[in-house]
Amino acid sequence: MPADHYLVSAARRLHKLRMDRPYVFGRDEKADIVIQDALISRRHAEVCCTTSGTWQVKDLASRNGVLVNGAKIAGTAPLKDGDRLQVGGQVYRFHQLPPGGNPASLSDQAPQIADSETMGPEFKMEDIVTRGANFVGEVTSAGIFDLLQYFQSTGGTGRLDLVGGPNLAAVWFSEGNAVHAVFGAKTGMDALTGLARSSPPRFAFHSAAPPPDRRSLQGSLQGLLMEISRVLDEEKRK
Repeated sequence: MPADHYLVSAARRLHKLRMDRPYVFGRDEKADIVIQDALISRRHAEVCCTTSGTWQVKDLASRNGVLVNGAKIAGTAPLKDGDRLQVGGQVYRFHQLPPGGNPASLSDQAPQIADSETMGPEFKMEDIVTRGANFVGEVTSAGIFDLLQYFQSTGGTGRLDLVGGPNLAAVWFSEGNAVHAVFGAKTGMDALTGLARSSPPRFAFHSAAPPPDRRSLQGSLQGLLMEISRVLDEEKRK
């Protein structure tokens, strides 16, 4: 399942981006993202997905330029998950959302916004684990495989909590590689295999370096997933 892509404005507005079309920023009423700002040109910048599947921003010969992570670009520049994009006086953050991710969780990562939290009427105390999470969402019908492959592809570092089940369940990542897993009393491959059999229904991902003493998994994530698939296939044949 492919990831979704969003731009989040400082006002916490989400712009969902399709891969099959470009998005133009500008004061022109025909622009895709209209910005009424004196620092913005009529057609200021363009964000699009390239034929290779990567995202980029292009300065359309604007008066005041385009900045990515605080640096002014010359022509075009790639966009990666979490990059900060400034167009005139307006600031956005580019995000890839994991499969099953809840877009509402991205609003808490809007640029230039104080670190605050809102609890809606559906807030439950069991959701305390998701506070401060980069992403939250529902585990898809494919189970945790899609999520694990997503964090591998983005080179993510942090802790993936699987919540809503009776047991503590989490997978730690370091630069896209799964380095530790816990599922109830199980750790390592036993935990990862257990999660593949029956994952809790929801997830929350926190960006943080994994503790150095938590290293129950070794090898590439792709190799781990192949081994889990082999074990599950053998179980089906019994």
